[in-house]
Amino acid sequence: MKKIDWQRMLRTGGLMFLVAVLLLAAAPLKTEAAGTREILLGYNDELTGIKAEMNAGSVYVPLRETAQKLQLKVGGTTEQVLVSGSKHSIVIVPGKQQAVSGAKTSSLKTYVSAGRLMVPVSLFKGTFNYAIAYDASVPLVRITSGKQKLNLQSFIEQNRAKPSQQPGKPQDKPQTSKPVSSKPIYLTFDDGPTAHTNELLDILAQYDARGTFFMLGPNIASYPKSVKRLIASGSAAGLHGMTHVKNKFYASPESALAEMKQDNDALYKAAGVKSSLIRTPYGSKPYFKQAYRDKVLSAGFRLWDWNVDSEDWKYKADHTRVIRSVLDQINTLERQGTVPVVLMHDQAATLKVLPEVLKTLKSKGYTFEVIDSGMTPVNFWHDKR
Repeated sequence: MKKIDWQRMLRTGGLMFLVAVLLLAAAPLKTEAAGTREILLGYNDELTGIKAEMNAGSVYVPLRETAQKLQLKVGGTTEQVLVSGSKHSIVIVPGKQQAVSGAKTSSLKTYVSAGRLMVPVSLFKGTFNYAIAYDASVPLVRITSGKQKLNLQSFIEQNRAKPSQQPGKPQDKPQTSKPVSSKPIYLTFDDGPTAHTNELLDILAQYDARGTFFMLGPNIASYPKSVKRLIASGSAAGLHGMTHVKNKFYASPESALAEMKQDNDALYKAAGVKSSLIRTPYGSKPYFKQAYRDKVLSAGFRLWDWNVDSEDWKYKADHTRVIRSVLDQINTLERQGTVPVVLMHDQAATLKVLPEVLKTLKSKGYTFEVIDSGMTPVNFWHDKR
């Protein structure tokens, strides 16, 4: 076991944090809870939007999302998943419920939840030397690297606070503890943020809904408050590039990657977060060919298209047509057992159709979820990287 620097632990984490680490040092986190339930995940002094789970008394986290937050690389295949850091690496073999580190092979329970490969949070302690603490009263699990400024108690108290609400605005509901739905739908909005984003968020809030916004870098710079609000409300941020000009974005694989990186930098500057979710201009077919995908996806990005096209950009004045088309396409996917991923746009015309779409879908039992980096991407190339 790695030698513990007791004085440093007391300085950075406080006595309560030290006790928690000692209790958790030898095994996966345990509580008296049974079954599976969702818990919050913190990293250093940040409460992330990542959904962890308590399963059979142990805390599990989505591998890809958590690794990305910890700045670890995930590669390999679905049969053999490689997780690597600057000094350590491990290969996870889900089919055999095993993990391989060097010459050592050990058992490792994994499972899939909402398309995410879930692994014990203790994996990051044992392999990559992160510290882990758990508080059942929140419930919350916290991973720390030593760079945190808050001790565990202060971190918990800070995140018990309720988000402030703007007078006259519908309540934005972060839905961090919302259980995974048996009938999810993913609404996505391209080309924002715009002058209409706040109105769009108002409508989503009225129906307890969230969306995934694939945004353009220059627009992010123009409407940073809207970006912060959509993230605070539980919606997700994705990337759509910088120019939305075919000949510029698709000039080369390098130009495509450069636009997504610049877009991510704009997102970080505006809201202090980054995203691995991308949607290319006009969708990935036919332009985003193998060479482009190899270049961009190897940098850690996840490619998303859609399976329901609202064509709200095309029929801006014909609201009834757009509503009917969206609902008909969703009904077809429901009969096929396929989860809908709906393409819409952040524009004035969408404000006219969204309430009816949300009302109808909610009456049919759908819940409006957000795309996360641990999910298997839906794209026209069936590229699951």
